[in-house]
Amino acid sequence: IIGTESGRLERLVADLLDLARLDAHAFSLTPRPIDARDVVVRTVAGFEPAARTFRVILRVVDGPPVPADADPERLAQIVANLVENALRHAHAQVDVGVTRTAAGVELRVTDDGPGIAPEDRDRVFDRLYSARAATGRAVGTGIGLAIVRELARTMGGTVEVGPDEGGAVLVVRIAG
Repeated sequence: IIGTESGRLERLVADLLDLARLDAHAFSLTPRPIDARDVVVRTVAGFEPAARTFRVILRVVDGPPVPADADPERLAQIVANLVENALRHAHAQVDVGVTRTAAGVELRVTDDGPGIAPEDRDRVFDRLYSARAATGRAVGTGIGLAIVRELARTMGGTVEVGPDEGGAVLVVRIAG
């Protein structure tokens, strides 16, 4: 229990430091040619143990390589925050898709949980805002999705709640 809680606190402190750096414009990006799909696959693989613990199927939607000019560490951070959030709310499945668009890269994370209430749609990316989890799992700190929004903006992109498909859909678009 102590190990789990210290890991959670370590991540919370790191998230707070990242937000402070983003606010101070002291956040560095190192874009380079990458395969965004490879970054997504490797990042999602790190969440397989948590998915098994929650009895949730976690998968990356099949597709071709997604060439991009992006910072792989920051892209991985976006993916990690979105997947962590989706696992917290999913009943049985989380799908992660990544595609190349004319403007850059689109990342789509879908879960089959209770979805996002209409009154929460505009607030889920606000700092310290947490919608109540209906799955009986721990409610988040309200920092992860705020970091996703700030990182997406820093990378010349956007984040939004996608159409209601029987769960939550979060869509990130970044230039690259």
